[in-house]
Amino acid sequence: MVLVTALPLGLLALVTSGRAQVSYAIKSGELIVETGDVFVGRRRILLADVISSRAVELGGGTRRMGTALPGYCVGRFSYVGLGTVWQATDCSRRAVVLATRGGDAPIVLTPPDRTAFLAQLAQQQETTVVLPPPSSGTLSRVLLGLACLVAVSVGLLVALLLRGPSRMRYRLEASALEVQTMFRTRRWSTVGWRARRHRPKVTLRLAGTAAPGYYTGLFRADGRTTRIYATQLDDGVLIEGPARLFLSPEDPEAFLTELRRAGVVVDAGPPSRGAGA
Repeated sequence: MVLVTALPLGLLALVTSGRAQVSYAIKSGELIVETGDVFVGRRRILLADVISSRAVELGGGTRRMGTALPGYCVGRFSYVGLGTVWQATDCSRRAVVLATRGGDAPIVLTPPDRTAFLAQLAQQQETTVVLPPPSSGTLSRVLLGLACLVAVSVGLLVALLLRGPSRMRYRLEASALEVQTMFRTRRWSTVGWRARRHRPKVTLRLAGTAAPGYYTGLFRADGRTTRIYATQLDDGVLIEGPARLFLSPEDPEAFLTELRRAGVVVDAGPPSRGAGA
């Protein structure tokens, strides 16, 4: 979660700082598009490779890959009537589209004066067009929202690491097992269950939490769907019945003894090892 939110947060910080600003320069037989984007940055197009250029009204746009923020749209987009294009624009509808040799995607730009820009391209007249920077008001609000999301995510992760293991509890009462985690308590009847020491082979988290020292939820273990409520996966107790549970009590042998008293069939022996995909 932290990484997912930190990446757009960093991008927004770049935009609001004014470094992400689009410009077009016609110079020495080239069109140089500066995006300020950390992934693209600059793109050069030989004017001799431009086979057509025209003004268009964009509509029905969809971002395929790239950045789409208020006043700053860079990357691959798709438009009705144009198909997939590469663009570096201010996200407005009034644009120019360039087709080049080599089968590359058309290039979409949004110079303020489209007629003048097309004439300068045709005459290879040296000029530089700098688009206004993205509006920082809206972006700052988005940045603040993402910052709050990152703060909550980091706080939740720290809470899980520091408090999660200490909040995990197993309780046995009159043919029932109760498991308490940081956020909820689950309860199962132990009638008809079987238990043993086990070392699972966990291959996939299906739903829940998998932080170091705090594993809760549905996992794929030993090739089977397993509910895991544990602080470590090296050694613990596997309980099989209507559900498949893996727990990690501090003293597995003592816990198995308590399970036996609660009516659970306990298989003695060293810990079994997980197998399967």
